[in-house]
Amino acid sequence: MSKFPLRSKLTLIHLLLITVVTLFGSLFAIVTAQRYYQKRLDHFIQTQLAQVQSLIEKSDLGDLSLPAHYAILRDYAHAAGFRLTLVDSSGGVRFDSNVGADSLLRMENHRDRPEIRQALRDGMGRQRRLSTTLNQPFYYGALRLKLDYLPQTAGETARYIRIAYPLAEIEQQFSDLRTKILFANLMALLLIGLLSYWLAGRLSYPIQKLAAVAEKVKRGDLEASFQHKSRDEIGELADLLNQMLGKLRVDLVQLRKLEQVRSQFLGNVSHELRTPIFTLQGYLETLLNSKFDTPEQQKEFINRAYQQAGRLNNLLTDLIDISRIESGEMKLIFRPFDVKALLARVVEELQSKAHYYGVTLTFASPASDEMLAANGDPERLTQAITNLAENAIKYNLQGGKVEIGCRRIGEQIEIHVADTGRGIPQEHLPRIFERFYRVDKERSRAVGGTGLGLAIVKHIVEAHGSRIEVQSEIDKGSRFSFRLK
Repeated sequence: MSKFPLRSKLTLIHLLLITVVTLFGSLFAIVTAQRYYQKRLDHFIQTQLAQVQSLIEKSDLGDLSLPAHYAILRDYAHAAGFRLTLVDSSGGVRFDSNVGADSLLRMENHRDRPEIRQALRDGMGRQRRLSTTLNQPFYYGALRLKLDYLPQTAGETARYIRIAYPLAEIEQQFSDLRTKILFANLMALLLIGLLSYWLAGRLSYPIQKLAAVAEKVKRGDLEASFQHKSRDEIGELADLLNQMLGKLRVDLVQLRKLEQVRSQFLGNVSHELRTPIFTLQGYLETLLNSKFDTPEQQKEFINRAYQQAGRLNNLLTDLIDISRIESGEMKLIFRPFDVKALLARVVEELQSKAHYYGVTLTFASPASDEMLAANGDPERLTQAITNLAENAIKYNLQGGKVEIGCRRIGEQIEIHVADTGRGIPQEHLPRIFERFYRVDKERSRAVGGTGLGLAIVKHIVEAHGSRIEVQSEIDKGSRFSFRLK
C-alpha cells in the first residue's frame, strides 16, 4: 500500500480549509461591495431624477416646444455624466441629451421600456440592462412627473424623466477588483501553503522520530529512546514511550534472569531427583538379585532404600510447596494467633529430632505472661520456623544448642532461631536463600537436605510483608530472625 505522508496530509487539509474560508470571504467581500455600489448608484439615480425634476419645475422646462431649453438639460446631463431622456405620455422621445432634435423622430418608442412601465405604475422605476441603441450596459432610472407641475401651454409635454447611467466603468472596476482579489488569494494561498508545509513538518517531525524509535524497538533495539522536551501531547507521549521502553528493558532483564534461573532450576531438579532415584534403584536391584548372609544385612539395605525414598519424598514435597508459593496458588489465610503457643508446639514436635542429633532444643519465652499476638498464617509460619529449626539441628555440632524464641519490639513481634553450630562463611550469606544452594553440599545430602528449605522460608516471610535477617560467625553459630505485626 502506498504511503501518503502525514506532512502532506496536514498541508492539504490546511490548504483546503484556507481555500474554503478564503473563497467564502472573497465572495462575501464582492457581494458586499456590489450591494454597496448598487445602493450608492440607486441613491445617485434617485437624487439626479429629483434634481432634474426640480430643474424642470423651477425653470418651466417641461414644455418641450421651446428648443432653447434643450441646452440647459443637455449641459446638466453631460456635467453629471449620464444620459437624460424626456418621454411623453405616448412613449415618444421628446428630448435626449445624446441625440439631436432632428433624430428624435427616428428613435424607438419608449412606452414598453421596463423602467417607464414601472414608473407609470409606481411613480419611479429602475432597470439594469444592455442598451439596444448603444450596445452597452446602462442603469436606467425613470420618474413620472406630476401633471400639476407641468405648464398648461400648447404643445406636448414631458411625462417621464429617464436617466441612463453607463456601467462600463463600474463593471471594469469590479472586474479589476475581482482580479485583484483572485491574485491576492492566490498569493495568500501560496504563502499559507508554504507556511503550512513548514508547520506540518514541525508537527510531523516528532511523529517521524517516534516511528523510527518504534521501528528500532520492532527490530529488538530496546535501548532506543524518544527525546522530545515540549510540554504538549507529543511530549507526554515521549515520556510514556520512554517509560514503557524502560519497563521493557527491566522486564527483559528479569525475563532473562528468570530464564537463566529456570534453566538452572531444571538442571538442579533433574540432578537432585536423579541421585536418590539411582541410589534407590541400586538398593532395590541389590535386594532383588543378591543373597544376603544374614537378615541384618538385608534389613540394612531395606533401611537405606527407605531413607532414599524419604529423601525423594521430601524433595518432591518442597518442590510442590515452592512452586505453589511462587505461582500464587498457595493462598495465605491471615488471622490473629498466639506466637508463644505456636513456637512452643514447634519446639515440642522437634524435641525427638534434636535428641537424635545430640542437640539441646530450648524455647526462649518472654518472662512476662503477656500474650504475644500477631497477624499471619499460622500453618505457613509453622512450616517456615520448622525449616529453620531443622536446619539448625541437623547442621549443628554434637552437644550443640538450638534456641527458638520471640520478643516484642515496639509494635512488632520478633521471632528468631539461633544455634551454636559451625556458622556460615560471609561469602555464602547473600546466596543461602537461593533454591538448591548449599554451603556444604556433602553434609547437606548426608543429612537429607533438599536445598529448598531456606528458599521456602524466604517466600513465606516475604508473603507476610517482612524480611528474614541472618547473622552468622564461624565456629560460633547462626541466628535467623524476622518480624510480624
